[in-house]
Amino acid sequence: MEQSEEELLNKLIVLFVFDKMDIALDYNSIINICYTQNGWMMPLYCMDTIDKLTKSNFIHKTERGKEKLYTMTPEGRECLANFYSRIPESLRQEISDYVKDNRMSYKRRQEYKHTYYKNKDGTYTVYLRIVEPSATLLEMKFVVANNRTAKYIHENWEKRAASIYLLLHDQLTE
Repeated sequence: MEQSEEELLNKLIVLFVFDKMDIALDYNSIINICYTQNGWMMPLYCMDTIDKLTKSNFIHKTERGKEKLYTMTPEGRECLANFYSRIPESLRQEISDYVKDNRMSYKRRQEYKHTYYKNKDGTYTVYLRIVEPSATLLEMKFVVANNRTAKYIHENWEKRAASIYLLLHDQLTE
């Protein structure tokens, strides 16, 4: 079955996003990048494209607990290299600019996990993690006295996780 120009372009857009992001992405992040934030393709087409690229072995799905992460395979890189010029130059530039401005935000959102909950005694437990596709690098639980403190730690984890990890690593390996 021959694919349409639009279908080919959608596949190339997703592959180009993976190439530029150079990190594993979850399903929602791919849809957010390709549709919600930029409107490069409709969500249904995006979902179909992810499925077809996975079946064609151009992207690979890895499961990390309940989370599914996608990465581009060597076959996907080869395909992109062969058809790169089929993506309009203006669109390639738009994707490159978007990725440059937002890559670290997506990386932090996927690698720096955080939640908190109220305990029976009225205190709060804050659960913080740094995860990579293949391993958990850091996992911490804090019990704090009130909701305000728990919320503050929760909201600031993504901004501070890397420096906290580095500080702990340096202090523990001295």
